[in-house]
Amino acid sequence: MPWLYRIESVRQNLESRSGINLNYVPLDEVNYGYSNDESLQARLTAGIAVNLYKGLRFEGTYGLVKGTSEGRSFNDDRAYTVRNMTVSFATGSVLDNTIKYNFPAKGGKYVRSDARQQNWTVRNQLFFNRDWDNLNHQVTALAGMEQQESFSRGNSGTFWGYDDGLIAPQALDYVTLSAGIANPILLYNSNRSYWNFSNDFSFTESKSRLRSVYGNIAYTFLQKYTVNGSWRKDESSLFGIDKSAQNRPVWSVGAKYKISSEPFMQHLNWLNLLALRLTYGLTGNAPAPGIASSDDIISGGSTSSVYPGGRIYAIVSPANRRLSWESTATTNFGIDFGVLNKRLIGSIDLYMRKTKDMLGQLPVNAFGGYNAVIGNLGDLENKGLELALRSENIKGKHFSWSSILNMAYNKNKITRLSNNVNITTGNNIISNNAYGGFFQGYEAYAIFAYNYAGLDATGDPQIRLKDGSVTKALSIAKPEDMLFMGTYQPKWSGGLSNTFRYNGFSLTANIIANLGHVMRKDVNTMYSLNRLSPGGGSLSTGNAHADFDKRWKKAGDENVTDIPRWIGNASTSATTRATNYYTYANTNVLNASFMKLRDITFAYALPRNITDKIRAQNISLSIQLSNIMLWKANKHNIDPEYFNALTGTRTQRSGFNTVTLGANVSF
Repeated sequence: MPWLYRIESVRQNLESRSGINLNYVPLDEVNYGYSNDESLQARLTAGIAVNLYKGLRFEGTYGLVKGTSEGRSFNDDRAYTVRNMTVSFATGSVLDNTIKYNFPAKGGKYVRSDARQQNWTVRNQLFFNRDWDNLNHQVTALAGMEQQESFSRGNSGTFWGYDDGLIAPQALDYVTLSAGIANPILLYNSNRSYWNFSNDFSFTESKSRLRSVYGNIAYTFLQKYTVNGSWRKDESSLFGIDKSAQNRPVWSVGAKYKISSEPFMQHLNWLNLLALRLTYGLTGNAPAPGIASSDDIISGGSTSSVYPGGRIYAIVSPANRRLSWESTATTNFGIDFGVLNKRLIGSIDLYMRKTKDMLGQLPVNAFGGYNAVIGNLGDLENKGLELALRSENIKGKHFSWSSILNMAYNKNKITRLSNNVNITTGNNIISNNAYGGFFQGYEAYAIFAYNYAGLDATGDPQIRLKDGSVTKALSIAKPEDMLFMGTYQPKWSGGLSNTFRYNGFSLTANIIANLGHVMRKDVNTMYSLNRLSPGGGSLSTGNAHADFDKRWKKAGDENVTDIPRWIGNASTSATTRATNYYTYANTNVLNASFMKLRDITFAYALPRNITDKIRAQNISLSIQLSNIMLWKANKHNIDPEYFNALTGTRTQRSGFNTVTLGANVSF
């Protein structure tokens, strides 16, 4: 529960003034409401194939997906979230009969959301497949066009003072609430309790279109030598009609040499397949709908009476007329192999990818009204290795054991950065980390940290500069004083799957791994606070970090703790020391590597003599255990999969130790 609850006098004072019980028992909260979600989706797909002439075929594919969803949730006036809102916008006191509830004291919170989705795809293509001279010459070619549209619309409404029996809410005075409630019993935000119409009602709509023309051709000679090429041109509604942005065709060329088909390889009975591949190609990428465009993205809304009529149009994403496709040139060398009668088959790929005009949060001059826009950040180079293996370890009449291993290694580097913000201080580097951690000459998703030197005799944090000096002076660190700690993107990733079969029974275990990256530790961030008095802060902000109790409290504690002291006055704290020297310290950057037993599935397929009786093709039953084991490199009980590695904040873990029962029947 929130840490302020431990100060009993604070809670009792708030309760006596508001006349509302602020006790919080998590196990009781589940009984104070409900949540229902319903969805329906229809997927229609049609296709046509017509043989035109000697290996030439026309193919058409047409798809339509339509879906709707409805959500309903309700918390009655016993729920803590409802009680907290009532107290946060109430003024006066029940003790002297001056109480005024700007949020209803009776009735709950009802939320209704509706969403609609519609996607369609049209694809027409010509396919040619022909061989001559006893398969010595083989040609496969494809040419076509495709158009897609994706549309979604959603709205939600929140109603307060809702009586679930009468199906009726109470009205809120949004004019008063959006102007702010002065001197509330419990402060909700800022220096007044604010709430406006846009918090309770929302409407979103998104539409994107893509048009593509493509073709590819492959020729194989003597079933050993293959060359191929492909070409594709995409146009997206996200880039407007600017030809310089739209006209970015993608293409690739490749060759394959099947060495194992050569006569001089035939005496190697243990080697069943050996082939070499080499490809080079260019691909493109567009931003997600609604986050960037060559035109301003506008959002309408309602806000306080500061604006005429209380209605506004806001630019949620400013135009970037230089926005263009992200393009990646990839060179790939691969080896395919199979040995021991193909009991072990696999592939090894070495690649180099050079990305130009990569998309992301581009910091801009704040004088323009925005700190960052979605734009073309610069250039990125990736080099890596991918390994895929499949083995039949045991292959018997009744029992078999097979394995699949996939591993990948990637190392990257920012080779060019289009950054309008000058990085002149260590604070600039920490601030720029918030936009993804891109720094020219370093790996992408980089994490930098201060070289922490512990606390001084007064409990304030210190850092060590490049020249070896130790200081707690504000804003003194330069870029060269900062330490590069690594990247929060895994360098190694992969998985191992093992399947055991015995007659109709099967047991499958899947392990995943992400290795070689780092993360910031979640640390105490409460070093000043002005909300200890009644009405001085919200009771819904949760607990203080457990490390708050381990902070510096008296002289000499600097020898046993590195957590800065707490100062009650926020202004004094901010002007006398830099607590982010500790928050972003190198000592608070951890190894984020982990391995996890993702799932174990036990299944049984009914024998044919049973399925045939009911004219079924297959009937199988299964039980699955998910996320039941975790190995992690850190010693702080952090699951890196449910953790923001850049900001050092935990998220709610889900799906752990779950049991899923399944049945699959096909006729």
